[in-house]
Amino acid sequence: MARTHRLFELLQMLRRRRQPVSGAELAREAGVSLRTLYRDIGALQAMGAEIDGEPGVGYVLRPGFLLPPLMFSEEEIEALALGAKWVARRTDDALSEAAGNAVAKISAVLPQELRARLEDDALLVGPGWERPQHVELTLLRRALREERKFAISYRDEKGARTQRVIWPVALGFFESARVLVGWCELRRAFRHFRTDRIETAHILDARPPRRRQALVREWRQTMLTEADSSIAYSPSASRKPKGKSMAKELVFYTNPQSRGLIAHWMLEEVGAPYSIEVKDYGTTMKAPEYLAINSMGKVPAIKHGETVVTEAAAICAYLADAFPEAGLAPEAGARGDYYRWLFFAAGCVEPAMSNHAAGWDPATPEMQTRFGYGSYAAVMDALARAVAGRRYIAGDMFTAADVYVGSMIGFGLQFGVIDKRPEFEAYWSGLENRPARLRAGAKAEKLASKQAWAPA
Repeated sequence: MARTHRLFELLQMLRRRRQPVSGAELAREAGVSLRTLYRDIGALQAMGAEIDGEPGVGYVLRPGFLLPPLMFSEEEIEALALGAKWVARRTDDALSEAAGNAVAKISAVLPQELRARLEDDALLVGPGWERPQHVELTLLRRALREERKFAISYRDEKGARTQRVIWPVALGFFESARVLVGWCELRRAFRHFRTDRIETAHILDARPPRRRQALVREWRQTMLTEADSSIAYSPSASRKPKGKSMAKELVFYTNPQSRGLIAHWMLEEVGAPYSIEVKDYGTTMKAPEYLAINSMGKVPAIKHGETVVTEAAAICAYLADAFPEAGLAPEAGARGDYYRWLFFAAGCVEPAMSNHAAGWDPATPEMQTRFGYGSYAAVMDALARAVAGRRYIAGDMFTAADVYVGSMIGFGLQFGVIDKRPEFEAYWSGLENRPARLRAGAKAEKLASKQAWAPA
């Protein structure tokens, strides 16, 4: 056992005992000689541990000593390093700088072998939220810290602007958005505000009538009352499909912070009633009852009657066929481009984007032959040629292929994993404001607020 780990274990032994313990007993438990035990006691005392006693009498540790952070395990070091990288890339400048300073302080007191682990780049944080921010998050965090009201000018998803006075409750950092929770004096209720839609803000002198922790409890209770992991949506009567397909129950399994948004968009385009079951990573997503739906334990998935479909591209294709009245697939004899680009996006675009975002691409011709997509550059060039000058990917009509191809391009542009080529931007601009996509995004955002902030 390394000496640093042995010292830590010795300290833990002393912490577990309230009465003096003999050196012989400590040595037996630690598996070392009595002489080594005496040296280790002296090392801990030199570090500042107030250990009373002496050889032949016994030892006891006074309360209050905290060992400096040189005793982190390798996994603890990796967790700290990865967390600091996430904060540095996904928050505001002040928190990013603070994360760097904290890592530097930890590194200064670590032994060399653990310092190397802290500085290792084996664990990466990919590109994340990049939306323009009109109001600095530092201002919002200050309002939370000081527990003061603040006034904002807010623009909703439809572009309507309102003036609000908010009692700040919490700030959520999600993969695709930053969301402020607050009691809104205008609506007289708790509301969730996308921070990129806050156009102006200033802190007021007035304080909310209740402390923030009390507001947090009230908000969480509201979330518990309103939240339901099985939420049914039924479009307007004019959109309801007719015929045999309506008789089958349609269940959508998703997590709002996932690729499930692709299938969610497709469901809104179809217009059939469906219910949602939200699955959480690592828990309900891996539960036996859901593994019976998707043995990979991931989302999205749908169950239509007795038919189960997984994988976002397959769900899009299935729904287009299951609900032909929605007009989301070309005629059977005219589906060449439809199938080609739908599955090109699934089989080539998505893996190429994922690998590129992680900082890796097949570099040599030999390596490229081992991957179905060849190279990231080749995929992007092919995709740019496919959408150049086209409103829709598979002809003159919007289809399920546009849902999937559009989602890949939209995600790529949003998170910076594809170049902002004119072809991509022009194609995506014709899709991003489709009513069905906006409805799906708004519902997913609402689910994210309810699920991500629900008590553990």
